[in-house]
Amino acid sequence: MADHSELINELQQIDKMTTQERLKLAKRRRMQQLKKWSQREKEYNSNKRKKELQPVKKGRRNDYKVHFVPNVMLLEAAARNDIEEGK
Repeated sequence: MADHSELINELQQIDKMTTQERLKLAKRRRMQQLKKWSQREKEYNSNKRKKELQPVKKGRRNDYKVHFVPNVMLLEAAARNDIEEGK
């Protein structure tokens, strides 16, 4: 994107243009915007596909298990009225 000083200079040039020239400039800019958008959309989709195709890496989360002592397991089963697990 152009910086502020470039845009100010360009405004002065646009003021001197005819309506037809302004219209052509606007159409040309819109086409450039659409091209940039299309390119970014393609990049985004290709990056998204690459991430989906990559194998899922196992992190530290799956490396450990939580273990409870038997009395905690009994209390939790009693709270749920789970007779089978309480035995």
